Amino acid sequence: MNDQTVAARIDRLPISPMHRRLLWIVAIPLFFDVSDIFTFSNAAPALIQLWGITNDQIALATAAGFLGMAIGGTFGGMIADRIGRVKGMMMFTAIFSIFSLATGFSTNVPMLVALRFLTGLGIASATVAVITYIAEIFPAAVRGRWQSWAMVIALSGITITSWVARLVIPLGENGWRWIFVWGALGLPFIILARSLYESPRWLLRVGRADEAEANLLKIEASIERWNGPLYEPPPQPKRPLAPTLGWSALFSPTYLRTTLSLCGIWFFQTIGFYGFMSWVPTLLARHGFEMVHSLNYVTLINLGALPGALFAVYLSDRVERKYSIAAVALAIALFGLLYGLTFEPVAIVIFGFLAATMMDTFSALGFAYTPEQYPTDVRNSGTGLAYGVGRLANVVNPFVISAIFTGLGYPYVFAYIAGAWVITAGIALAYGAKTTGRTLETISPIPEETPSVLPYAPEAAQ
Repeated sequence: MNDQTVAARIDRLPISPMHRRLLWIVAIPLFFDVSDIFTFSNAAPALIQLWGITNDQIALATAAGFLGMAIGGTFGGMIADRIGRVKGMMMFTAIFSIFSLATGFSTNVPMLVALRFLTGLGIASATVAVITYIAEIFPAAVRGRWQSWAMVIALSGITITSWVARLVIPLGENGWRWIFVWGALGLPFIILARSLYESPRWLLRVGRADEAEANLLKIEASIERWNGPLYEPPPQPKRPLAPTLGWSALFSPTYLRTTLSLCGIWFFQTIGFYGFMSWVPTLLARHGFEMVHSLNYVTLINLGALPGALFAVYLSDRVERKYSIAAVALAIALFGLLYGLTFEPVAIVIFGFLAATMMDTFSALGFAYTPEQYPTDVRNSGTGLAYGVGRLANVVNPFVISAIFTGLGYPYVFAYIAGAWVITAGIALAYGAKTTGRTLETISPIPEETPSVLPYAPEAAQ
């Protein structure tokens, strides 16, 4: 058994009820990850009224959450490469759920800021582990489509969370607390995750070949019960496993371009995505719209989440992902700029809806695109680093947006956001790799001459 034989056995599998069951389970932490990211943006207008918090304090709490995501994505990715995809998903989901629940009991701004940081640690780590797991379990020909289906479920969390906020926040002075309780409802995943198969690709790379074979046999047997006998995979070269890679390989000549381009894409899309989605409720309130009207507009805008992810399902495996990512980023820049230049309620909702739709298309495509580009040894680490660098952008970004709004005004905020999306498109076109329909091991092969660097598990050194 080697990397190529495992890939050939996975990639020749037809989609079955087993795949669908796995998808529904791993979509649970994704759903509540996405939901929790938007809980504070929905609660912020209420806190402005009840606590009298300032723009800078909103920026501080937002930045704390994204700093937690930056650290969580980077180091959580390394942890999941060491302990496994399934254990990583379980541990990180528990972390963000517990601290989201605790946020609902905050009594002051410093406590709120600290708990948003701790929640962010778990959110990013769980997201990275989930999208890496999907990339390694689903066949190459439909990998992007099923990654997008996971995001259909996850991004519906934006719309549903907006409606939950619309219902609970106006209930009274403690209504905003319930939105953080809502963000903690992913805990049942920890029980359901016990039925997941660990990634055979990861098991093989850490020296647990017998377990990799056993999991492959279980997956194949489950599919054969529904689809009948499977055909034999095409013969693969008989060669030994390539040496194990460590975290430093992300910056080696082989993978440096991949690392820099993905970090750049995630950095600027974070400025554009969260600059828009996280600040729209607050900016509308500051611009003179009443809180109830602001929440109504945001709720209607966020209805774009589901059609955006569904569009990604259609697009993902039909068009090379680097090109679709660039085209969608340019569309977001246009709609976001038009949103910022209008103050008519109908136009606000229309352009906001279109921008939100395209942003959620981008998210689904980006989540499929990133883990494809690293080898199994460092797939979670590389994905986590890119995701973490992106979230690091939003540690400073809230203060930049606050300063632009105060110094220049509402339209200039959206010109800044549009510029970030244009840069994102440029990086994808100039430096992005082609990945659609390709086996993971051909997108990012491990060089045969690469020396072994700190294996992730004791078995890998044997």
